[in-house]
Amino acid sequence: MELKETEKRLLEAVSQIIENDGFTKIGVNRIANQAGCDKVLIYRYFGGLDGLLVEWAKRHDYYSFAYSEFIETIKRAEGKNIKQIVTDVLVRQLHHLKDNVLMQELLVWELSGHSSFKIIIEERERVGYKLQEELNRCLSTDSDNNMSIAIIVSAINYIVLFTRQYHKINGIDFSKPEAWDRMETMISIYVDFIFDGKNL
Repeated sequence: MELKETEKRLLEAVSQIIENDGFTKIGVNRIANQAGCDKVLIYRYFGGLDGLLVEWAKRHDYYSFAYSEFIETIKRAEGKNIKQIVTDVLVRQLHHLKDNVLMQELLVWELSGHSSFKIIIEERERVGYKLQEELNRCLSTDSDNNMSIAIIVSAINYIVLFTRQYHKINGIDFSKPEAWDRMETMISIYVDFIFDGKNL
């Protein structure tokens, strides 16, 4: 369903506030002022602040929209293709997070221990786990696929966020594009290592 112009303005206002001031300034009044509309429209269109943030997350939080992007590919996957799909999902996560300041700000906010806006975390977990369940149908059930992928996802998140402030990790300079190329290559190698010989 296509969004109304006011809905688009409200979603854009959320992005602008986060980009300029971070999550500390997110609130119904601030969003309405930024969008140039009455705050009652946040409740009319989205059911309140939580609903607006979930809708925002569907456009910016990778695992909140990755399911819809990959589900048909997973359902059509045959045999060894599934390893390539897992690699594609993870590499896309890397690119999305590395290039998306809004997503970085969201993760920093969450890792800082703030419990507000946990509706976004719950939505990411719900949709992300649905994607994992679809992958599990194609993967061996005698290995801990969930944990294997969780470790890679967490490594991607940590490296991207850490290198916002500090360029080097273990002697690797992530200010250079070739470091990110090496990381992509290693993600693929790890996926191959994890799933090789597991009846894919």
